[in-house]
Amino acid sequence: MRLTYCVCAALAVALSFDAFGQGPVGVPVIATPAQAIALAYERSSALRSAAASRQGVDADGLSAPLRPNPEVSLTVENFGGIGGVGTYRGARSVEATLGLSQRLELGGKRPARIDLASRNSAVADLELDAARLDLARDVTLALIEAEATARNVRLEQDRARLASDTARIASARVDAGREPLLQSRRSELNLTTANVAVERARREAATALRNLAVVIGLPRVELAARQPWYDEIIGATQAAVQGDPFHRIATNPDFKKIDFVVAQQQSNVRLQQANGVPDVTVQGGVRRFQEGRETAFVASASIPLPFSDKNQAGIARAQADLRRAEAEAARTREVLIASLLTAEQALDEAQRAVQMLRRKAIPSAEQGAKLASNGFAEGKFTYLEASEAQRALSDVRSQLNDLMREFHSRRAEVQRLRGLGPDLSINGASTR
Repeated sequence: MRLTYCVCAALAVALSFDAFGQGPVGVPVIATPAQAIALAYERSSALRSAAASRQGVDADGLSAPLRPNPEVSLTVENFGGIGGVGTYRGARSVEATLGLSQRLELGGKRPARIDLASRNSAVADLELDAARLDLARDVTLALIEAEATARNVRLEQDRARLASDTARIASARVDAGREPLLQSRRSELNLTTANVAVERARREAATALRNLAVVIGLPRVELAARQPWYDEIIGATQAAVQGDPFHRIATNPDFKKIDFVVAQQQSNVRLQQANGVPDVTVQGGVRRFQEGRETAFVASASIPLPFSDKNQAGIARAQADLRRAEAEAARTREVLIASLLTAEQALDEAQRAVQMLRRKAIPSAEQGAKLASNGFAEGKFTYLEASEAQRALSDVRSQLNDLMREFHSRRAEVQRLRGLGPDLSINGASTR
């Protein structure tokens, strides 16, 4: 899975730059979530940190299969004879022993270390996969926010344009004596309020775009003028899914990690129990007698007597960690399943709401606003009626944008909970 992510990310970024070229400024223009995620996989410091942590676990595991190093010793005896005149004076009776000792691990320490290192590596793999999915979700959420705020700018501009048109018509009707001066003042106030809303929306859009750049790991990004993926609501996902939720969440690395963490702690218990078994140290060597010019072999063996220290503390701590891992595993399963079901339900509700607004509310509001504006210009409706119809249209469009933002955010959460990686084969990037 990790190799697939990396290859796809590199491919997507390379294709985007080759297809559209490098502009004078070199600012990436984001057109799809896949392209934004591909850039983040290449640039994100958070992902590099997670990858470095994974490499650290591999480094720790290098020592697991290694046996204890042998030791070489040299012992020289019977020399010096301080104050004497006999046999031991000088170097006449020197005995030199060259020895080689080796500690033999007992109790299955080496297999236990190898097994624990393997469990640690498996957990680290899943944590790295989870970090990639977290980054993909965060980038997607940031892109959703950036596009939603950009569309909100256009909505506020439309609202200001409608207010400007209404103010112009109201001023003309006041000049013609068909409307009181108060209506002209009201229309001017509405126009001022709409212009203030436009400026506020622009600031929010700029902030969202900066946040997207930070999440990706770039100093600056821009959005493409068109984001077709944002309008893909119908048939975009299966929100309400029947069947066992365990099947839908089985690919989530956080869910898979539950059993691996328990197995990791079980391996640690076995290692600590093995560490309580004392090791045997054997030694062999050659002894040289200076006085007779003779050589002899020597051998010895030693083993600690485990009268008091049997690694009781390490075993007790490992067993406690195992019980904690088992308790957290049960709780994590329940939380992940509940989170998935809640997110799927919220996604289904958001999708239904968007579809309802698109089918009924938006066409009705657009028709009402058009009739009211035309009727106001012809003197069939009052300013308040025209203004109310325009406000209703702007509000329902804003509500649709909010619901679409919620839908895409919920879908990103559901994909993360299901452990679904991004499809990086679809790319729409360009650079300026």
